[in-house]
Amino acid sequence: MKKIYYLPGLISAVLIPVLFWYYGNQRVQPQYTVVDLGLPAKHVFNPEIDNTFEPYRNWKYKQIVVKPNTALQNQKYYISELKKLQERNEKETGIEFVIDDHNNYQDFIALMDAMQLSGQDKYGVDMEKTNHFLRSTLIKIRI
Repeated sequence: MKKIYYLPGLISAVLIPVLFWYYGNQRVQPQYTVVDLGLPAKHVFNPEIDNTFEPYRNWKYKQIVVKPNTALQNQKYYISELKKLQERNEKETGIEFVIDDHNNYQDFIALMDAMQLSGQDKYGVDMEKTNHFLRSTLIKIRI
């Protein structure tokens, strides 16, 4: 009996390992490098980019203590004080609404509504040290 050699099988048995060896030794991609991950992120302070409250901390602020669960009832008073501040137009002054851990979310929203209703466009919360709600006066030049 004659032996029948399966020619395509022989070609693939010889050719495929040669192709893997040839293409496997080539450097197609550059070598991988290590990425430095810092957890938490390594932040370098830059005063030109980073916004902080430090330049405004030493201004003269009128402190208004917001008692827990009363900000909604006193909202008209807050609006009148904000409008008085805006009318005085004094340099480096503002209003500091003192809120603490006993105040709730409704008090915070009432303060934000008072800012909106009195036409204040810039206000903020000092999250670094005091957690107080602040409105600083920016001088408007009257002509």
